[in-house]
Amino acid sequence: MDKLRMRVAINEMFRKQLSLFLMILISVICLSAVPAQAKSSKVNNYIASHNITHRTITTNIWGGFPHYKYRHGKNKPEGVVIHETGNSTSTIYGEIAYMKKNYRNAFVHTFVDDDHIINIASTRYLSWGVGYPGNARFVQFEQVEMHSKKSFAKEVENAAYYTAYILRSCLKSLK
Repeated sequence: MDKLRMRVAINEMFRKQLSLFLMILISVICLSAVPAQAKSSKVNNYIASHNITHRTITTNIWGGFPHYKYRHGKNKPEGVVIHETGNSTSTIYGEIAYMKKNYRNAFVHTFVDDDHIINIASTRYLSWGVGYPGNARFVQFEQVEMHSKKSFAKEVENAAYYTAYILRSCLKSLK
């Protein structure tokens, strides 16, 4: 009976992870279908009108994370997954400390907030934050929850910059 319960639990976990991956994939497809001439969103207008620029990426790789290759090999990610911590009381440093303590359950490569882009795990190797099959395919980062319009806009600028940076690296690895 215990084996049956375990099998049911594993199947349910797989179903949830697959649903999450499909939701992300559908979101990416829908976003890519928006015409390039569409008007910028309010947040993009806010970023432009306030001359908000991105921060530089700080690399502070922690040696405790495992080194497993992506499905196509070391240093061959295929894209980016953007997470949001959903923790309204945390800071970027609190999230990083938590991640290091709990990496066996999940971890991401980088954390982004309004003032920082901190890379803590080598993007040459996979992380596990999105589940199968995304872990073996994508660089993953967390956005820390922001509480003001200005902070949110700065975080969006940092996240957009980091996403573009990683995607450029992915294109280079395909050549």
